[in-house]
Amino acid sequence: MICLDSSRGPAGSPGTAPTRALTGRSEDLSSAVEALQGGSHVAVFVLGDSGMGKSRLIEAVVAELGAEVTPVPIHGSASLTKVPYGVLGPFIVGLPVQEATSQLAVLRTLWAHLEEQKRATQKPLLLVVDDAHDLDEATAGILAELAAAGWAKLLVAAAARPGLPEPLLQLWFEGIAERHDLRPLTLPQTTEMLEGELGSQVLPNVAEILWEASGGNPMLLNGLLDDAKNDGTLLRRNGVWLFTRHLNSHGERLTDVVRRQLLLRSPEERQALNLVALAEPVARDLIESVTGEEAVGSLIDSELIRVTDRATGELRLWHTVYGDTLRNLISPARSLQLRQSLLRKMDSEPTSAEGLLRHVSWSIECGAEVEDRQLLRAAVLASRLYEDELARKAAALVKDPELQMAARAVIARTRYNASDYVAARDILDADFGKGNSIPGLLAGSLLWAAVMSALGHAPAEIMKRAQVLQRAAERLAAARPDDAEAIVRATKERLATMEAMVLALSGEYAAAPAMADAQAAADAGGATLPAANTLEKVFRLCLDAERLLADGKGLSALAVMSRAIEAAGADHDELYFLTDFLVVRSAGAAIHSGDWQGAETLLTSFVAGSGPSLISFGGGVHAAHGIILLYKGKAAQALNTLSAALEALRLTDPQQLFALTAAMAFAAAAEVGAQAKAELLLADFEAAPAALPRYMRSLAAMAVVYGKARLGNYPGAIAELKRLGHPDPDVDTPGIELDALAFCLELGDTDSAPRLLELRDGLEGPRPAAICAYAAAISTDNPADHLEAAKTCEAAELWTFAALAYDAAAHAYRAAGDTLRERMANSQRKRCLDRADDLPGEDASKSDDSLGILTRRERDIVALAVRGLTDRQIAAELQVSVRTVEGHLYRSYAKLNVKGREELPGIGGR
Repeated sequence: MICLDSSRGPAGSPGTAPTRALTGRSEDLSSAVEALQGGSHVAVFVLGDSGMGKSRLIEAVVAELGAEVTPVPIHGSASLTKVPYGVLGPFIVGLPVQEATSQLAVLRTLWAHLEEQKRATQKPLLLVVDDAHDLDEATAGILAELAAAGWAKLLVAAAARPGLPEPLLQLWFEGIAERHDLRPLTLPQTTEMLEGELGSQVLPNVAEILWEASGGNPMLLNGLLDDAKNDGTLLRRNGVWLFTRHLNSHGERLTDVVRRQLLLRSPEERQALNLVALAEPVARDLIESVTGEEAVGSLIDSELIRVTDRATGELRLWHTVYGDTLRNLISPARSLQLRQSLLRKMDSEPTSAEGLLRHVSWSIECGAEVEDRQLLRAAVLASRLYEDELARKAAALVKDPELQMAARAVIARTRYNASDYVAARDILDADFGKGNSIPGLLAGSLLWAAVMSALGHAPAEIMKRAQVLQRAAERLAAARPDDAEAIVRATKERLATMEAMVLALSGEYAAAPAMADAQAAADAGGATLPAANTLEKVFRLCLDAERLLADGKGLSALAVMSRAIEAAGADHDELYFLTDFLVVRSAGAAIHSGDWQGAETLLTSFVAGSGPSLISFGGGVHAAHGIILLYKGKAAQALNTLSAALEALRLTDPQQLFALTAAMAFAAAAEVGAQAKAELLLADFEAAPAALPRYMRSLAAMAVVYGKARLGNYPGAIAELKRLGHPDPDVDTPGIELDALAFCLELGDTDSAPRLLELRDGLEGPRPAAICAYAAAISTDNPADHLEAAKTCEAAELWTFAALAYDAAAHAYRAAGDTLRERMANSQRKRCLDRADDLPGEDASKSDDSLGILTRRERDIVALAVRGLTDRQIAAELQVSVRTVEGHLYRSYAKLNVKGREELPGIGGR
């Protein structure tokens, strides 16, 4: 078995889990220590699969107990499992040979040795047993007797399978032993470990990718982390740790562990393990026909391989990260030999996509010939899975001239993955419109249009250049009259899709009729829109959503985007990035309307199913999280999140979100007064490509103006923001105007309130409703309206606007001379600002306005007390008895949870 936590080498040596492996085990640690310190338990058992950190945990328990005990280490040994008392040899070395099998003699000798240690330290004995699953039954029996008799306590670590020997297990059955089963780390625990280890900001997708790759196994996680840092896959840039490329799992740390453990397997087991690594997923009977049933069964029992499909007996490695490591250890000659031994037994080539990819990859690695169509299929699949290196290798080996054009399109796709749009364009330009068949003619055309859009070309310019495709189709149709109709139809459909796509990518909804309008026109003529061109429909829906977003109807836009996602389905062929595009646009609609939960659900579901694409598209996910935080008023958190997203987008930005992210990060930095950071972020924005969609372009410009105003160097900010709210003077865009006026309100421009009230009825979502509620309160300047608006903003989690509303209420109360209500409003304002500044996971106070629990008479008396009047003065002011004042104050103190008059001025700070 590859026992990843069995090494006893010095800290930092291969195979040793550093103390960081204890992350997420603090509860187990404290519970084990308490059990050993108490009187009700005589043993603590720690069980878990390989690599779960059992040895590290018992070491930490011993360190925690420190000078309280006399630890005596005992190590189980697989080679001594069948030797009675074998592991006790160092303790019974003086025992005569003829008594070596006598339990009483062994127990007497062992106890004498232990008593000697105990006398020397004058502290209770703690027998620390590691790898207890390898103990012989006789030794386990003696240890159990020592513990049951109260002579010593046991701290035992064992593999979950085969588990503890029966005598030790009996202690647990009797209730005098505590058991801890170590489980894989969760994602939050993995994140905690990485932050503790790296000591800096870690991009969320780093934790997500490492957690998924390691399966939560601490030892694998540590190995992957060390190897990624050593080979430059994981780098720190501007204070942020991020992946620069896809994670490899054949680094020095993991390779050394696997190499040493392979030496423990039989030749047949090593052959079976190598075959599964090279061919997975592969049928069990196929591997057994080459290596034998016993070898395969042993590897399954040792949890090195697993059966993933009982019906077909499909085998895979237990941990996928072993695959690259094992394959990297096999020489090309040996790999070819193994391949030939397996192919002789195979009836057919793999049919599953994953099996095909592994088969082709294996063939390429060992220099075997692969048929061109199979190479092309593998290249397409690899690019979809973001295995760009394999995709390029497979595509480059295609020799058939008819297929080479499609192969080059795949290579261009890998360049697009890395945001190298110029290289992708050059590859696609060379073949554009030169195919001699429909597939060849259309190959890469959608990707070409996406690349041109990413390079900042306007939709009209792109479609003008795309007419090359139309002319090529006409020539091809003339040369092939039998296929002419199909050629013209396919090209016309492709051009329509390209136009819809580039309009959607640029957000130019005004240049295309609404999908609903087109359908209505078709219905009026007794026709329906063609259903064949699904992609065109999807992009038309995206344009509808963009139009609705500009109109301030974010919830309607989100509903339309849901229809687009449903229509798109799962297999997008050439537009493999379509899901990412749709998720980003959907999240944008949810964020605009203030549907934070909807946005989080979208982003979470995307992350859960993304896998390797998180490196390419993860920056956009984190940018969305940062914008949510900024809109909520959590500027400090937003700055951290957006700065991290920006570093990821520097490497790869397939959705062209860098400029928007830089603008929002600049606004956040200005909000918290980080002048130097803001200047750097502004420079990033100004240097960024201008390939933003229309709505995002307006939003980015507003964020920059707002940031400049916050820094105090933009006197014309309000006028500029209002101008940006009308990007097209002839067309009203209430949604864009809402964003502009919201920035104006945050800058203190109360003159924006009347216009917001004019827009209110046409806006959708809790965010617009809350902002407009604040605007309505400004219009009346009634303190009660300000309080109501503040509560609406709180419900929408707009903490900055809630604080502004409470501040306005405090000013109104001050003007009215109501000191107590002023203090209460200021208290709520402070609470909202604290909520904006709190850290993730903190539970900020949500207490209601304390005035609501006092009667009117109690409020009057408390207000006078706050002003400093004595009980007698209050009685004279209100023409009541002193006893009445005292009674009301007493009840008020109880309701407000204060001890007396001296704490009333501090109510605002509660």
